[in-house]
Amino acid sequence: MTKTVIVWRHGQTDFNLQRRFQGQSDIPLNAVGLDQAERAAAVLAARSPELIVSSDLLRAAVTADTLADRLGTSVARDPRLREMAFGEWEGLTREEIAAVWPEELHKWVSGGDPKPPGGETRSESSLRVARAITDIVTTSDAESIAIVAHGAVLRGAAEILLDMTGSGRLAVLANCGHGEFGFTGDTWVLRNWGEAPD
Repeated sequence: MTKTVIVWRHGQTDFNLQRRFQGQSDIPLNAVGLDQAERAAAVLAARSPELIVSSDLLRAAVTADTLADRLGTSVARDPRLREMAFGEWEGLTREEIAAVWPEELHKWVSGGDPKPPGGETRSESSLRVARAITDIVTTSDAESIAIVAHGAVLRGAAEILLDMTGSGRLAVLANCGHGEFGFTGDTWVLRNWGEAPD
């Protein structure tokens, strides 16, 4: 049996709009993000996921709830699906980070794997989320599963699941963008990536 796994990024927040690193700071959706979530949920509801699992951070949880409300179901929260922890970079713009940590930011922007002070590396967070997704999918009897999480870790996890080398091979999903995988039990197949509400 091939399972369908939808990975869905949360809607817009004010930090997204201001281009601030959110990380694991619990920032809510803004009005645009709430609208994006409703419009994307209308599309995803047609795929009738039997199981919805989201990060426990508010922006992902509320996004997931819009889909669950349409389907008359509930959402399981999983802290393993949280965004990359950016430590002292959280709440700052790239310009503000560059003023204090220029070399580390340059490495990160260039696809490197530095660890922000008090945070985690890109590879650590990507592996955490890839393992969580694999665990959720392999321990559930559901044939269609929606995973609601965050841009950086969904991209990184997807690249790990697909055995891609390096980082940045896939684009970061736009706010409320989603991708879809087929999972055969030992192989992940990317069916689409980057669909988002207009």
